[in-house]
Amino acid sequence: SVGARGRVCTMGTFICSTLRDALRARNVHVDGAVLFGGNVRGGKDYDDDAFFSLETLESEIRSDESVGIVQMPGWLVAAGIEATHAGPPIPGWCQYCDGVKEVDGKLVEFAGEPLDKDRMYSVATKVSDLANGQSPPFTEYFAERPLPPKGAYFNVHASLMAFFARNLWFRLWNKVKGPALFELLDADDNGVVSVDEIHEALNAELGLSVDPNEKSLATFIHDFADSSRDGRLTIDDLTRFEAEQRFDVARTR
Repeated sequence: SVGARGRVCTMGTFICSTLRDALRARNVHVDGAVLFGGNVRGGKDYDDDAFFSLETLESEIRSDESVGIVQMPGWLVAAGIEATHAGPPIPGWCQYCDGVKEVDGKLVEFAGEPLDKDRMYSVATKVSDLANGQSPPFTEYFAERPLPPKGAYFNVHASLMAFFARNLWFRLWNKVKGPALFELLDADDNGVVSVDEIHEALNAELGLSVDPNEKSLATFIHDFADSSRDGRLTIDDLTRFEAEQRFDVARTR
Protein backbone atom coordinates (compact mmCIF):
# COMPACT_ATOMS: atom_id res chain seq x y z
CA SER A 1 0.00 0.00 0.00
CA VAL A 2 1.08 3.58 -0.57
CA GLY A 3 -1.13 5.15 2.05
CA ALA A 4 -3.50 6.93 -0.32
CA ARG A 5 -7.14 6.03 -0.02
CA GLY A 6 -9.36 5.38 -3.01
CA ARG A 7 -13.04 6.25 -3.09
CA VAL A 8 -15.97 4.52 -4.73
CA CYS A 9 -16.26 5.36 -8.45
CA THR A 10 -13.55 8.04 -8.41
CA MET A 11 -10.46 6.03 -9.37
CA GLY A 12 -10.06 8.04 -12.58
CA THR A 13 -10.11 11.31 -10.66
CA PHE A 14 -7.67 9.95 -8.09
CA ILE A 15 -5.17 8.76 -10.70
CA CYS A 16 -5.41 11.96 -12.75
CA SER A 17 -5.01 14.15 -9.66
CA THR A 18 -2.06 12.15 -8.35
CA LEU A 19 -0.41 12.15 -11.78
CA ARG A 20 -0.73 15.94 -11.95
CA ASP A 21 0.78 16.29 -8.48
CA ALA A 22 3.57 13.85 -9.36
CA LEU A 23 4.56 15.89 -12.40
CA ARG A 24 4.45 19.12 -10.41
CA ALA A 25 6.76 17.54 -7.84
CA ARG A 26 9.24 17.12 -10.70
CA ASN A 27 8.91 20.84 -11.47
CA VAL A 28 6.87 20.15 -14.60
CA HIS A 29 4.33 22.88 -15.28
CA VAL A 30 0.93 21.22 -15.65
CA ASP A 31 -2.50 22.72 -15.04
CA GLY A 32 -4.41 19.46 -15.08
CA ALA A 33 -4.44 15.83 -16.20
CA VAL A 34 -6.99 14.29 -18.55
CA LEU A 35 -7.07 10.59 -19.45
CA PHE A 36 -9.43 8.81 -21.78
CA GLY A 37 -11.46 6.11 -20.08
CA GLY A 38 -9.68 3.22 -21.73
CA ASN A 39 -6.44 4.21 -19.99
CA VAL A 40 -8.02 3.78 -16.55
CA ARG A 41 -9.42 0.30 -16.75
CA GLY A 42 -12.10 0.73 -14.08
CA GLY A 43 -14.78 -1.92 -13.78
CA LYS A 44 -14.28 -2.15 -10.04
CA ASP A 45 -15.63 -0.22 -7.08
CA TYR A 46 -13.44 0.43 -4.05
CA ASP A 47 -14.59 0.71 -0.45
CA ASP A 48 -14.08 4.01 1.35
CA ASP A 49 -11.37 2.47 3.56
CA ALA A 50 -9.47 0.78 0.70
CA PHE A 51 -5.79 1.65 0.23
CA PHE A 52 -4.32 2.38 -3.17
CA SER A 53 -1.71 -0.37 -3.53
CA LEU A 54 0.82 -1.36 -6.18
CA GLU A 55 -1.59 -4.10 -7.20
CA THR A 56 -4.32 -1.49 -7.68
CA LEU A 57 -2.05 0.64 -9.83
CA GLU A 58 -1.12 -2.32 -12.00
CA SER A 59 -4.77 -3.32 -12.41
CA GLU A 60 -5.91 0.18 -13.34
CA ILE A 61 -3.07 1.48 -15.55
CA ARG A 62 -0.94 -0.49 -18.00
CA SER A 63 2.76 -0.32 -17.19
CA ASP A 64 3.63 1.12 -20.63
CA GLU A 65 1.16 4.04 -20.54
CA SER A 66 2.83 7.43 -20.98
CA VAL A 67 1.61 11.01 -21.08
CA GLY A 68 2.90 14.21 -22.62
CA ILE A 69 2.26 17.85 -21.75
CA VAL A 70 0.06 19.42 -24.43
CA GLN A 71 -0.90 23.07 -24.79
CA MET A 72 -4.65 23.51 -25.24
CA PRO A 73 -6.89 26.60 -25.33
CA GLY A 74 -9.64 26.51 -22.73
CA TRP A 75 -12.40 26.22 -25.31
CA LEU A 76 -10.77 23.06 -26.68
CA VAL A 77 -10.33 21.51 -23.23
CA ALA A 78 -14.06 22.02 -22.69
CA ALA A 79 -15.16 20.85 -26.12
CA GLY A 80 -12.91 17.80 -26.09
CA ILE A 81 -14.10 16.58 -22.70
CA GLU A 82 -17.76 17.45 -23.29
CA ALA A 83 -17.79 15.50 -26.58
CA THR A 84 -17.02 12.26 -24.75
CA HIS A 85 -19.64 12.96 -22.09
CA ALA A 86 -22.48 13.73 -24.47
CA GLY A 87 -24.03 10.25 -24.19
CA PRO A 88 -23.68 7.09 -22.12
CA PRO A 89 -20.20 6.15 -20.89
CA ILE A 90 -17.91 4.96 -23.70
CA PRO A 91 -14.28 3.71 -23.77
CA GLY A 92 -13.16 7.22 -24.71
CA TRP A 93 -14.95 8.85 -21.77
CA CYS A 94 -12.61 11.58 -20.50
CA GLN A 95 -11.60 11.39 -16.86
CA TYR A 96 -9.89 14.31 -15.20
CA CYS A 97 -8.23 15.51 -12.01
CA ASP A 98 -9.81 17.44 -9.17
CA GLY A 99 -10.08 21.15 -9.79
CA VAL A 100 -12.21 20.39 -12.84
CA LYS A 101 -15.97 20.84 -12.70
CA GLU A 102 -18.88 20.17 -15.02
CA VAL A 103 -22.37 21.59 -14.66
CA ASP A 104 -25.18 20.21 -16.82
CA GLY A 105 -22.66 18.68 -19.19
CA LYS A 106 -20.64 21.87 -19.59
CA LEU A 107 -17.11 22.36 -18.29
CA VAL A 108 -17.09 25.42 -16.03
CA GLU A 109 -13.84 25.04 -14.06
CA PHE A 110 -10.33 23.87 -14.86
CA ALA A 111 -7.18 24.02 -12.73
CA GLY A 112 -9.34 24.99 -9.77
CA GLU A 113 -10.58 28.21 -11.37
CA PRO A 114 -13.39 29.30 -13.68
CA LEU A 115 -12.60 28.06 -17.18
CA ASP A 116 -10.95 30.72 -19.36
CA LYS A 117 -11.75 29.78 -22.95
CA ASP A 118 -8.90 31.89 -24.32
CA ARG A 119 -6.20 30.73 -21.90
CA MET A 120 -3.63 28.15 -23.01
CA TYR A 121 -3.57 25.32 -20.48
CA SER A 122 -0.80 22.77 -19.99
CA VAL A 123 -2.56 19.42 -19.94
CA ALA A 124 -1.01 16.03 -19.17
CA THR A 125 -2.65 13.39 -21.34
CA LYS A 126 -1.92 10.34 -23.47
CA VAL A 127 -0.87 12.10 -26.65
CA SER A 128 -1.78 9.34 -29.10
CA ASP A 129 -5.40 9.45 -27.92
CA LEU A 130 -5.79 13.06 -29.07
CA ALA A 131 -5.74 12.13 -32.74
CA ASN A 132 -7.45 8.73 -32.80
CA GLY A 133 -11.04 9.93 -33.07
CA GLN A 134 -12.23 9.25 -29.53
CA SER A 135 -12.97 12.97 -29.11
CA PRO A 136 -13.71 14.71 -32.45
CA PRO A 137 -12.77 18.22 -31.21
CA PHE A 138 -9.34 16.99 -30.07
CA THR A 139 -8.83 14.99 -33.27
CA GLU A 140 -9.72 17.92 -35.54
CA TYR A 141 -7.60 20.43 -33.63
CA PHE A 142 -4.45 18.32 -33.40
CA ALA A 143 -4.66 16.94 -36.95
CA GLU A 144 -2.92 20.09 -38.15
CA ARG A 145 -0.75 20.87 -35.13
CA PRO A 146 2.48 19.34 -33.82
CA LEU A 147 2.37 17.13 -30.74
CA PRO A 148 5.11 16.66 -28.14
CA PRO A 149 7.95 14.40 -29.34
CA LYS A 150 8.23 10.99 -27.69
CA GLY A 151 11.29 12.03 -25.73
CA ALA A 152 9.10 14.45 -23.78
CA TYR A 153 6.74 11.78 -22.46
CA PHE A 154 6.39 10.59 -18.85
CA ASN A 155 5.62 6.99 -17.95
CA VAL A 156 2.55 6.98 -15.69
CA HIS A 157 3.68 4.08 -13.47
CA ALA A 158 7.16 5.47 -12.95
CA SER A 159 5.86 8.98 -12.26
CA LEU A 160 3.34 7.78 -9.68
CA MET A 161 5.76 5.40 -7.99
CA ALA A 162 8.41 8.11 -7.73
CA PHE A 163 5.81 10.45 -6.23
CA PHE A 164 4.68 7.86 -3.68
CA ALA A 165 8.33 7.14 -2.83
CA ARG A 166 9.05 10.84 -2.31
CA ASN A 167 6.07 11.23 0.02
CA LEU A 168 6.92 8.13 2.03
CA TRP A 169 10.55 9.17 2.40
CA PHE A 170 9.36 12.51 3.79
CA ARG A 171 7.10 10.64 6.20
CA LEU A 172 10.08 8.64 7.45
CA TRP A 173 12.21 11.79 7.60
CA ASN A 174 9.61 13.75 9.55
CA LYS A 175 9.30 10.91 12.04
CA VAL A 176 13.02 10.60 12.79
CA LYS A 177 15.37 13.18 11.28
CA GLY A 178 19.08 13.16 10.52
CA PRO A 179 21.56 10.62 11.93
CA ALA A 180 18.85 9.05 14.09
CA LEU A 181 16.92 8.04 10.96
CA PHE A 182 20.03 6.48 9.46
CA GLU A 183 20.66 4.50 12.64
CA LEU A 184 17.04 3.38 12.59
CA LEU A 185 17.16 2.23 8.96
CA ASP A 186 20.64 0.68 9.05
CA ALA A 187 19.46 -2.40 10.93
CA ASP A 188 22.64 -4.42 10.36
CA ASP A 189 24.86 -1.44 11.26
CA ASN A 190 27.08 -1.81 8.20
CA GLY A 191 27.01 1.88 7.23
CA VAL A 192 24.75 1.41 4.18
CA VAL A 193 20.94 1.31 4.07
CA SER A 194 19.67 -1.36 1.71
CA VAL A 195 16.40 -1.67 -0.20
CA ASP A 196 15.47 -4.53 2.13
CA GLU A 197 15.96 -2.32 5.19
CA ILE A 198 13.76 0.40 3.73
CA HIS A 199 11.17 -2.23 2.84
CA GLU A 200 11.11 -3.41 6.45
CA ALA A 201 10.86 0.17 7.75
CA LEU A 202 7.74 0.81 5.67
CA ASN A 203 5.98 -1.75 7.82
CA ALA A 204 7.75 -1.25 11.15
CA GLU A 205 7.81 2.57 11.17
CA LEU A 206 4.90 3.61 8.92
CA GLY A 207 2.58 0.66 9.46
CA LEU A 208 2.20 -0.12 5.77
CA SER A 209 1.26 -3.60 4.65
CA VAL A 210 4.16 -4.88 2.55
CA ASP A 211 4.71 -8.00 0.48
CA PRO A 212 8.07 -9.65 1.24
CA ASN A 213 8.45 -10.45 -2.46
CA GLU A 214 7.48 -7.05 -3.88
CA LYS A 215 10.01 -4.32 -3.18
CA SER A 216 9.42 -1.92 -6.08
CA LEU A 217 8.29 0.89 -3.81
CA ALA A 218 11.26 0.45 -1.47
CA THR A 219 13.53 0.58 -4.53
CA PHE A 220 12.01 3.88 -5.63
CA ILE A 221 12.44 5.27 -2.11
CA HIS A 222 16.06 4.13 -2.04
CA ASP A 223 16.68 5.84 -5.39
CA PHE A 224 15.06 9.06 -4.18
CA ALA A 225 17.02 9.16 -0.93
CA ASP A 226 20.32 8.34 -2.67
CA SER A 227 21.14 11.98 -3.43
CA SER A 228 24.70 11.12 -4.53
CA ARG A 229 23.27 8.78 -7.18
CA ASP A 230 25.98 6.20 -6.57
CA GLY A 231 23.60 3.36 -5.71
CA ARG A 232 24.52 3.40 -2.01
CA LEU A 233 22.44 5.09 0.68
CA THR A 234 24.82 6.32 3.38
CA ILE A 235 24.87 8.88 6.17
CA ASP A 236 26.36 11.36 3.67
CA ASP A 237 23.16 11.17 1.62
CA LEU A 238 21.04 11.97 4.67
CA THR A 239 23.36 14.83 5.61
CA ARG A 240 23.07 16.22 2.09
CA PHE A 241 19.29 15.79 2.16
CA GLU A 242 19.04 17.60 5.51
CA ALA A 243 21.10 20.52 4.15
CA GLU A 244 18.81 20.74 1.11
CA GLN A 245 15.74 20.85 3.33
CA ARG A 246 17.21 23.65 5.41
CA PHE A 247 18.05 25.57 2.23
CA ASP A 248 14.50 25.12 0.91
CA VAL A 249 13.02 26.35 4.21
CA ALA A 250 15.32 29.39 4.29
CA ARG A 251 14.54 30.21 0.67
CA THR A 252 10.80 30.24 1.27
CA ARG A 253 10.92 32.52 4.31
